[in-house]
Amino acid sequence: MSLVGWSLGGIYAREIARAAPSAVRQVVTLGSPLRLRDRGRSNVSALLEAVRGPYEGSDQIQRPSEEARGPLPVPATAIFTRSDGVVPWRACLEIPSTTSESVEVFGSHSGLGLNPAALWVIADRLAQPEGTWRAFRAHGAAARLFRVEREEQRA
Repeated sequence: MSLVGWSLGGIYAREIARAAPSAVRQVVTLGSPLRLRDRGRSNVSALLEAVRGPYEGSDQIQRPSEEARGPLPVPATAIFTRSDGVVPWRACLEIPSTTSESVEVFGSHSGLGLNPAALWVIADRLAQPEGTWRAFRAHGAAARLFRVEREEQRA
């Protein structure tokens, strides 16, 4: 099965893939704070504190860093936007590996689930035959809608 998760749903999708990699074909995340460790870095932190009040340990999310855990055991695509407005965009970048990528689209965090460019990437990922993961590539005029970061581009 392929798992698609938006925001915190992407974190859940990744955890499922780590727990049961033989059952998961790939993971696609949308604006998911994969690398967010400090809650104070989120644009919604002040709102959360106002609603629930401060609590001990509120400055750290209690889970190991993605870097320490390494890349997922299944192919992964992280869709993000620099103008997210909720999650810092750098926190949404996929862990570099030969079967992972980060695809930038233009839009907002709240709009990712309806964003035509994000939906295009999701459809492309889901249309791949099982066992033949390949990096996302937009062709022609559509290529201007995306920016893709891969392992070789980060080195």
